[in-house]
Amino acid sequence: MFTHDRIWNGIDQLAKSKGYSASGLAKKAGLDSTSFNKSKRHSPDGKPRWPSTESIAKILEVTDTSMQEFVAMIETQTPSPLTPARRKEIAKRAAQILLDTQAVAFNAREPFTLTSGKKSPTYVDCRKLIGFVEERQFLMDAAVEILNAEISGDDTLDYIAGGETAGIPYAAFVAERMKKPMLYVRKKPKGFGRMAQIEGYMPEDAPRKNTILVEDLQTDGGSKKVFIDVLREAGATVKHAFVVFHYGIFPTSEANMKALGITLHSLCNWWDVMEVAREGQYFDKETLDSVEAFLKNPTEWAA
Repeated sequence: MFTHDRIWNGIDQLAKSKGYSASGLAKKAGLDSTSFNKSKRHSPDGKPRWPSTESIAKILEVTDTSMQEFVAMIETQTPSPLTPARRKEIAKRAAQILLDTQAVAFNAREPFTLTSGKKSPTYVDCRKLIGFVEERQFLMDAAVEILNAEISGDDTLDYIAGGETAGIPYAAFVAERMKKPMLYVRKKPKGFGRMAQIEGYMPEDAPRKNTILVEDLQTDGGSKKVFIDVLREAGATVKHAFVVFHYGIFPTSEANMKALGITLHSLCNWWDVMEVAREGQYFDKETLDSVEAFLKNPTEWAA
């Protein structure tokens, strides 16, 4: 239903998506700068004032936005502030999903051997999650909720980029929900030129190229540099990255992100998983205690 609030919300969303304030969008369209002010959306006696069809037509024209795209914005409610309580709720539910789908596993008696050769009582496989429809839907809806709440203003996203290969499906899910163009970045160049390692379309003359790198998980963040460097070399502005799962136990992770100028967004980490695992008694106390010892000091535990 096209209610008064939804129509105005659509205008606000359009302005935000193009990097304008509501008054800035009005000026761009040749309208009075106060046309879309919140104070003008109701008359002095409280009756709702609606934007004219002419003003809507003008803002669609100057932003090269189709009516279909605008309708989608009308139907998208302004995201609620992401309170600490809501953030915690998302983290715990995401952790529960990881445990219930056995995307994470604990085994202190027979530790896993990681790709690096190091021993670990924990293992996580976020690729597994794409096979669980309802769980995947929650995770990706939560991802968009977080990104909408935590990225705004001049940083508002224009492109969603997935890292080869595990980040590709998650980038697709997020791009679809946010109605943004999707890219994916190869680990090695396929050809020559500006977009040699990038699949998708990002025109050189695009007015803005705010791009987020999407991956499945992050340990220390070292592998992100390859993808971020490639995107930046192609002209993208990359200030943010998103992962479903962040280990959250390696100080180098924060250091690497800071060095790259990246703000990392995630759904949950090992401490969230531990909390849910203890509450739900997913494993025996000996295993949980051993895993917690590992999380507090991975190097010492392995030794």
